[in-house]
Amino acid sequence: MKLLSLLLTYLGAILLIFSLIPTKTLCGQKHHATMAWRFLGIFIMLFIAGYGMFSVFLINNEISPIFLFISFILFGGGIFVYAVVKLAQISIDKLFLMAEVERHRSMHDELTGLPNQNYFNDIVDAAIKRANNIKQTFVIFLIDLNRFREINTAIGHFYADFLLQEVADRIGQSTRNSDILARWGGDKFALLLPDTDLKRAIAVANKITENLARPFNVEGNNISVEISNGIVIYPEHGESTEKLMQNAQIAMYEAQRNHVNYSLFDPDQHYSPFKKLIMASELRDAIHKDELDLYFQPQISVINGKMSGVEALIRWHHPEKGTITPNSFMDVIEHTDLGKALAIWVLNTALKHHKELSRTGFDINISVNLSINNLHDYEFPAELKKIMEKWQIAPNRLTLEITESGLMVDPARVNKVVMELKRTGVNMSIDDFGTGYSSLAYLRKFPAREIKIDKSFVLDMLVNEDSAIIVKSTIDLAHNIGRLVVAEGVENRDTYVLLKRLGCDFLQGFYFSKALPYDELIEWHEGYQRSLEQSKKR
Repeated sequence: MKLLSLLLTYLGAILLIFSLIPTKTLCGQKHHATMAWRFLGIFIMLFIAGYGMFSVFLINNEISPIFLFISFILFGGGIFVYAVVKLAQISIDKLFLMAEVERHRSMHDELTGLPNQNYFNDIVDAAIKRANNIKQTFVIFLIDLNRFREINTAIGHFYADFLLQEVADRIGQSTRNSDILARWGGDKFALLLPDTDLKRAIAVANKITENLARPFNVEGNNISVEISNGIVIYPEHGESTEKLMQNAQIAMYEAQRNHVNYSLFDPDQHYSPFKKLIMASELRDAIHKDELDLYFQPQISVINGKMSGVEALIRWHHPEKGTITPNSFMDVIEHTDLGKALAIWVLNTALKHHKELSRTGFDINISVNLSINNLHDYEFPAELKKIMEKWQIAPNRLTLEITESGLMVDPARVNKVVMELKRTGVNMSIDDFGTGYSSLAYLRKFPAREIKIDKSFVLDMLVNEDSAIIVKSTIDLAHNIGRLVVAEGVENRDTYVLLKRLGCDFLQGFYFSKALPYDELIEWHEGYQRSLEQSKKR
């Protein structure tokens, strides 16, 4: 019985000793219960000492069955402590593992497995500190996949995600092991090139472009991907992560605007692109803050001299800069996603006023300008149809003006959208005619009701024979292919008389009226009608 009691006590003590191993591990980990585990370790060591003292007692004394029972309890206690400590270690290790997985997930892109934007910012912060300590430079690329939204629409999200993974792999193949590639979000990637000068950075940029130039095979279809890459160098183009990434984005937009694969940030050109970024943000807010307004410029029929229609022209009442005309922010619209939101606002506002005019007896045409973005948006015709149904306008009373140059940017896509717009019953007008490069064959096929001569030719036609010839030829050409002609930029009576003699159908310009707010348009029309009637009596 003594031997069994000693064996049970020794085994219990051994279990307690083994329980100190996970306890020591738990004490070395950083968590809120570290101090509690340290206290538990001390208690376990005291228990081990107690087991030792009890063993000595058993050796030196005669024992009764009660001591055997106590030995069983001590053995059970050793099992319990070891089991509790070991299970606690397993549970805490699992929690640490889950936390590590979650931390990794929060710092990496789930689709590509690359560092995400937040993690990349941390990496750049660390690179700045390291570069400052060892006096090194590094380079950052911000790479955007051009027109990826169209690819996404064409092949679907699943295959578009697969394409993004393939693009990430090819960019990675163009870099060193020390370079860090991240997914910046959406269709953008960021690349950090440590200890790199401009010469090597350009070599890497060309290699990336070359690797991505090979078509990607997606379900048996070859898909080409083009990029715009903005390049910045530390510390030349910024001394903070925020500034570097901001300038990289500006350089990226410059690459897009100039249709080149990469663009190095140029501090001398910084202010203009930066202003565009600020203006884009302010314009986005302006749509929701009621800072926009529509002005209307009358169009006069040459046949009877009456107002035949109006062109709706947007005005932005900026709280600090005053009234801003479209010429100041049209470039911003063309290079951002604001085109659709702005077009929808303009159409709703224009058709609302047209309905009010109709109630007062006006039966005129209203013209609205579209941006290049609208001509590339397959969903826009459906949006237009909804807006016309909302305001119950006869489609033939709405004219959509499209610039001649806009027609030549991806003509096939534009043609599909234009044909859908035409099916809604609206009229089409080619604006700024004479400034683009459209062919006669293209004009004959294009479903435009009218051609609008660019005002630069009209303004100059009295003093420049070439401009006068271009205006006359345009009128003759348009009439020969069954189109009406509108001349804008009519600023004096001599121009009016000459255009009337040349057979122009409609006139627009300051000679009749500048663009007016809706209320002033009503007043102007009343005065214009009176003067028109008086002139007929004379």
